[in-house]
Amino acid sequence: MSERRPTPPLVALRAFDAAARLGSFREAAEELGVTPGAVSRHVKALEMRLGLRLFDRFNRSVRLTADGKRLAQGVADAFERLESALEAVRPGRSRQLRITALPSLASKWLSPRLHRFSEENPDLDLIVFAEDRIADLSNGEADVALRYGEGPYPGQVARRLVNERLIPVCAPSFAAARRLNQPSDLLDVVLIHETWHDMPYADRMGWKAWFESAGVDDPRVNHLRGPHFSHSHLALEAALSGRGVALTSAPLAADDLREGRLIQPVDHALTNDLAYWAVVLPERADEPKLRRFLNWIVAESRLDEDADADRMT
Repeated sequence: MSERRPTPPLVALRAFDAAARLGSFREAAEELGVTPGAVSRHVKALEMRLGLRLFDRFNRSVRLTADGKRLAQGVADAFERLESALEAVRPGRSRQLRITALPSLASKWLSPRLHRFSEENPDLDLIVFAEDRIADLSNGEADVALRYGEGPYPGQVARRLVNERLIPVCAPSFAAARRLNQPSDLLDVVLIHETWHDMPYADRMGWKAWFESAGVDDPRVNHLRGPHFSHSHLALEAALSGRGVALTSAPLAADDLREGRLIQPVDHALTNDLAYWAVVLPERADEPKLRRFLNWIVAESRLDEDADADRMT
């Protein structure tokens, strides 16, 4: 068996990792609780040991060289594996990842995609809480909260996932039997409503706001009728069954649109400053399992945004 070559001191690798991520010896020192001079000395010792220049140094910042970039990725991966190994053997540390989300987001968007995260992270046991109330992360009710609103969320780390777009959708068979070419045509069919009245931004949502944003000037807009549902996934089910046209969040309808179960009969969307967010406590944002989940869910939302953009072109 060949002898394992001695690795550089862990403290030097930690200093390098922090400086590589933050692009500053000063900020790396603040993160590690040491002086900037100590970080500089550790990085310099690592460079001498490897015989490579890892950073280009400037007055107030540092920038990784090509060699530094290659090493930074490997060191970051190694520290993440180390953290995962340590977490796995710490007494009382659960391998569970608890996610709280609105019922419609959990059923129509998160659940169909979550198997991909599980396949990439078989060491984690996922628990999803589908609930309307806002879970208190600070008392341990969940690890990650998927929220809907304006953001940001003071005192928490929030990653924007996807911006809101409200679009009309219906079953292909429903559209085929009717003339639905422009926004005003929808005033002549059954409209499926979601209940927004208990939300602070209700005036920016719903069919009335959609018609107004489409420039429809018709008195019927003020007297819209049709069935009302308390959750988006219930309104979508009604649309899927051919009961009418639902106004819903484009991300929630993405899979049904992609697979042809629903269509968008009129090409107009209501946009606003609302979005879906992934939220964690700042003191936990660097935990390996949370970092893995945040990176994954942001990537998933970008895939959906790209697919939505392709569908509209």
